[in-house]
Amino acid sequence: MKKEKQSLEHFGLLTPILQDELSQQHELTKELGRGGQGVVFRTTDPELVVKCLLKDNQVVTKTEEKEAYKNKLSKLSLYPIHPEFNIAKPLFMLKDQAGYVMQMIQDMDPVQALLNHKIPKEKKNKIPSWLNSELPIEVSYPLMHYAQTGGTKQRLAILMQTATELSKLHNVGLLYGDISPENVFFSADRQFNHVWFIDADNIRFDNPKSGSIVYTPGYGAPEVVTKQDGCRPQSDCYSFAILAFKMLAMVDPFDGEALNDEGGWDEGEDTVEDKAQQGLLPFIDDLTDDSNRAKSGLPRELVLTPVLKTLFAKTFTEGRVNVWQRPTVHHWPEALAAAHDAMITCSGCNMSYYPDNNQDCPYCKKPIPNYFQLSCYEWQPDSLLRKSNWQSLHVVKNEPITVPERVLQEFRIDGHDQAVLELYQLEGDWFIRQLTDQHIISITDSQGVFKPLVGQWHIELTQLEQQGILLYVQSDLPRVIELKWQGK
Repeated sequence: MKKEKQSLEHFGLLTPILQDELSQQHELTKELGRGGQGVVFRTTDPELVVKCLLKDNQVVTKTEEKEAYKNKLSKLSLYPIHPEFNIAKPLFMLKDQAGYVMQMIQDMDPVQALLNHKIPKEKKNKIPSWLNSELPIEVSYPLMHYAQTGGTKQRLAILMQTATELSKLHNVGLLYGDISPENVFFSADRQFNHVWFIDADNIRFDNPKSGSIVYTPGYGAPEVVTKQDGCRPQSDCYSFAILAFKMLAMVDPFDGEALNDEGGWDEGEDTVEDKAQQGLLPFIDDLTDDSNRAKSGLPRELVLTPVLKTLFAKTFTEGRVNVWQRPTVHHWPEALAAAHDAMITCSGCNMSYYPDNNQDCPYCKKPIPNYFQLSCYEWQPDSLLRKSNWQSLHVVKNEPITVPERVLQEFRIDGHDQAVLELYQLEGDWFIRQLTDQHIISITDSQGVFKPLVGQWHIELTQLEQQGILLYVQSDLPRVIELKWQGK
């Protein structure tokens, strides 16, 4: 409790109990996260958190500044923020401080928890055997943490949903304004794939002159950091790309080995970090400029698809200098979802990889596990299997496997993650069934003849292993799904 008290005093709070405008008291417990202009605290009520505005790292208490902040937040009710948007909005304003109370989504953690690679003072976590024992603890511990927190596949799922929520905002003409690992929360239980934004302070329409410049250090777009422009949808995209690259590759996109001819930056100039945030350093994976290469981070071919590599390259090379050349946020959800679906997770080390590129797990060398492969094709009578639109891989486990909507139809921002099919075992036999009635689906029997998929359909394992099973999805743009068993 003493540590928490010191943390509160650090921000100029002399008491842990704050009062809102309805005279309700909220006892602060510990700091939950910090963004570009404020700090969020947990309270003794597990369903409520408190956001306090900071100025010079101190909680704002001046009357005129409190009123200005309140007026700013009052505009949120006028914006087209739909109830289904996963954004925690203010419930009550604080009485004596510039801030508000908001509802806390249960069992969620900040994305920052995935980026925390600090080695605990008491090294309780034993480094697993799949990591080279000769690796220094500074390298092996972050890799262990990466694996224990879901590996690449889990991070892709979180980023897919983050980009989806951001796309919904941009679709109605709004921007978020301060994307950071402290402002994005994800489900602690991996069975649930939910993402929420907790800080709604800077949501507004694309009008840089109407709001102050706010960003979290390390995540601001160059034009925002240098104050050449205000926050725009394009700056949201840049901040998101930084967050995504850090989460997946375990390295900042500009954290390379750039040095001048004298072996360092001239004294009196901006620091390397300043130059990186101002967009003055090349991307560490720049194909034409290797002056800022990085020796750290996971190999990109293990965590990124060619499409994701292209999106990052366009954002951090041409898009670093020319805002209009950045990919929009609408490019990201589908690319991240496709990467997620094409990955499998190793049961030996819990790391994820693309089996098409590997003979076994590239991290621990364990053989590739058995998995179901669903390949989606356009219906073209003259040449049925001409083009694969999607590939979804599912490791065989002793639990049902769900197939999302995006495998059966064109990718849509709304509903792409909805479960529509289920594969499951019953007394040693495999079955498939529909979870919704929104699709008319036919399936090939043991003779290769299409029959309506009604109820639960028994799947012959020998058929899966040899020629596979076909599903025909009826729609204006019909699809054929090939279901095969990959493994021993």
